[in-house]
Amino acid sequence: MMSDLSQDGINYYVDEKNTKDGNSTTYWKRFRYFHESPVISYLWFLLVFSYMMLYHLDARNTFDIPHWTEINVIITVSTMLFEEARRLRYQYVTRMTERWGSTGSTAFTFLSNVFYVLPYFLFYMGLGFRYGSYNEGLLPTARIIWALDLALWYLRSLKFIIALKFLGPKLLMLKNMLWDLFVFVYMIFIAIAAYAVVSRALIFYKEVPFTGRGILSEIFYEPYWFIYGEFSDKDLLDERIKNGTNAGGGGVAEATATHVLLGFHMLFINILLLNLLVAVFA
Repeated sequence: MMSDLSQDGINYYVDEKNTKDGNSTTYWKRFRYFHESPVISYLWFLLVFSYMMLYHLDARNTFDIPHWTEINVIITVSTMLFEEARRLRYQYVTRMTERWGSTGSTAFTFLSNVFYVLPYFLFYMGLGFRYGSYNEGLLPTARIIWALDLALWYLRSLKFIIALKFLGPKLLMLKNMLWDLFVFVYMIFIAIAAYAVVSRALIFYKEVPFTGRGILSEIFYEPYWFIYGEFSDKDLLDERIKNGTNAGGGGVAEATATHVLLGFHMLFINILLLNLLVAVFA
């Protein structure tokens, strides 16, 4: 079967009479085959979606027709959804039932299926928030959902380079590295969580709101940036030690103890774990 495929170009569905000599007969046919290719269509979809998100996602007006970019994106996503349904049905009919949708790994199969379904789910969820009500307060919700959805569509474009011999194997290697990466991320999270809880207990006693937003923003947000070398806690602790005040629920003793913890966690996270992570994947 492979011997029948064209050795040039990016389309394998052109007429045989135009490809058996390796070249199309006219410039126009070459031009048409290039712009009809799936990868060019997908890039156009990403460009239109990005342009819509950047410039033409305004509040809904009852009597205004949506911008052409929004109409184009809705039609394109719906068309791709129908094609995915057709593909899944074809695979279900032609493959063994017990191997349908399987990649050989249960976890990887689950993540792969979620990755295929989630962009469509987020897109129609955002569409529902945008047109389900005349309340303009829902527009930021639709914009956020569609922004996350656009990021997933960008990531899905990686599937076009799997067939390239110098890039495709690199993507397949990620499957074998996912478990090692999960172990390192878990260790880094434990170190960050340990410092975050202990330091806030010492220097912000009874000041952290006991809410989901308060815990994430006041306890875990600042320590998370330690991974990237930003240490905002250092200036705060130096000020506490210099002034010798008990403001914020902690005095000099608590600030000094937290300073020692900060130095230890910086050694553990930034030097040991991150350098070990680079060494393993290099």
